[in-house]
This record gives sequence, structure tokens and C-alpha cells, in this order.
Amino acid sequence: MKSKKKIALLGGDLRQGTAAKRLWSMGWDLTVWGQDRSDWKENGMPHSSEWEEPLRSADAVVLPLPVSTDGTYLNSPFAPSEIRLSLKEIFSACPWRCAIVGGRIPKEAAAYAESLGLRVFDYFDSEPFQIHNAYTTAEAALSIAMNRLERNLRGARIAITGFGRIAKHLVGILLPLGAHVTVAARKAEDLAWAASIGCETLSLGQDRENTLKSLTGGYDVIYNTVPHWLFDRGFLEKMDEDTFLIDLASVPGGVDICAAKELGVNVLWATSLPGKYAPLSAGELIADCVDEILREEVEER
Repeated sequence: MKSKKKIALLGGDLRQGTAAKRLWSMGWDLTVWGQDRSDWKENGMPHSSEWEEPLRSADAVVLPLPVSTDGTYLNSPFAPSEIRLSLKEIFSACPWRCAIVGGRIPKEAAAYAESLGLRVFDYFDSEPFQIHNAYTTAEAALSIAMNRLERNLRGARIAITGFGRIAKHLVGILLPLGAHVTVAARKAEDLAWAASIGCETLSLGQDRENTLKSLTGGYDVIYNTVPHWLFDRGFLEKMDEDTFLIDLASVPGGVDICAAKELGVNVLWATSLPGKYAPLSAGELIADCVDEILREEVEER
């Protein structure tokens, strides 16, 4: 039985398509725009050709992760190429008190929506979401290394800078595979945890300069998870040519990508990995988080 509350789902990549199917199967009265999927006709899910139409009577609008790649326009790679839909246009078309549910909603856009009397919920702020999404990122990062290296991960020397959610998942996957893992982090408690589960450790605190110098040689893979510039031109010039540096950090990243391109070193800035490598699992996670928000905030309205 479908919910009486009407939900409009706009834009997004393959994750958003999976999220739409899952929300529909959960019983939400869902109309989709910007996901041109012919197989949806078989299960009866409404798909609108006009973006305004599903908004007019919507109790909630579900937006993708990220909501926007430039802070202004909706992230909608599957929408018609001639349509470039701004977030302000979307919010202006929503009924008063409509719930806006998205991932990484730009602050200015969120403030504008609230000024119109809309209620804004960002599922990317959820700690459970962050933890599960970090695991998917870690698996994808592992896949990248396995496809690029010409050796097994068992016995490989791998360094990880930072010890947040993604790094913890990486360590949890790599150690059982037999990789030799070194964690470089700033906080003493992070280094203690890493050491207690079998990692070598290096300090990015007072010993940061010496630590970075030690990372220039002897490693098969370096995963960076620190969103601050650690690996500058000086480091890249000295880095072992056989080392594969994978930057998993969010904007602005931790690697001088321009210098890396000029030097021709083995560097990859790997962003939005869940959507690229595991859109099914990532989309299901989005749907589950959105469903929880909708049930708490929309059904009670």
C-alpha cells in the first residue's frame, strides 16, 4: 500500500536510480524526474518528463548525493542535456513546508530553501550513513589498487594517512589479506588504536616532515584520507616511481594534482567512489536513510 504522502525524486546518478526503486518498494508514493530508466515502466513507478509537475503537490523532495557539484545547479547527469536546473528554481516551485531531503546540500542553497519556509534535511550528516558510506568507499579503493598493481595485496606495503572512518575500514580489510599496513596520523589515540590492531605507525604531528620523507619510498600504495594538502610538488618529485598514491580525501584533497600531472607520477584523485563502484549498495543506503527521515518528519506532518 502506497503512502498518501507524495514524494518527488529529482536527478542524481545510478545511486539515485537505485534509491528510487527501493523507496517505491517501501511504499512511498514516488514520482521521478531526471532518471531515464525504461525498466521502471514495468513496475509502474511514475516518471515525469517535466520537473515542475511532481513538485506542485509534493510533501517531500528527494535530491541526490551530492545535491550539486557546483553549488548552484542540480546534479542530474541523466536529465535532458538542454535542461540545467538550479536549486533555487527547484525550491521556489515547492509547496510551503515541503521537506527537502538531500546529500551534501550547499549551505547557501539550504539557507535559501529555509527562507521560503521549506524544511531541510541532509542525510549526509548522519553518522550511521557516513560509516556505511565509508565502508563502500574503502572497498572501492581496494578494488582500484588490485586492478592497478601487478602484485598481490598479501605482502604488499601499504601506507594510509589519516585514521578516520575510511581509513579504519581500509585497515580492517587489508590486514586480514596479509598486507603490511602503516598508518600515519596526527592524534596519539589514533596511532595507539592502529598499533593495537597490528599496524605500523608514523606521526603526522611534530614528526610530520620526517614522516612524509619516509613515505617517499618503499610503499606499493599510499592511501590519503586527509583533506589537507600533505603531498606537494616536493614530495611528488621524491616519491618512488613504483608507488601508487590514491587520494580519497574530499575537496580540496591532499595532493597537488596539477604537479602530479606535470610530473607524470602515479597519482589518482578518487572521488565519489560509492556511486562509481557500488551504485546498488550506495543507493540502497541512501534510500534507507531517506526513508527514516521521511517517516520521522513527513509522516508526522
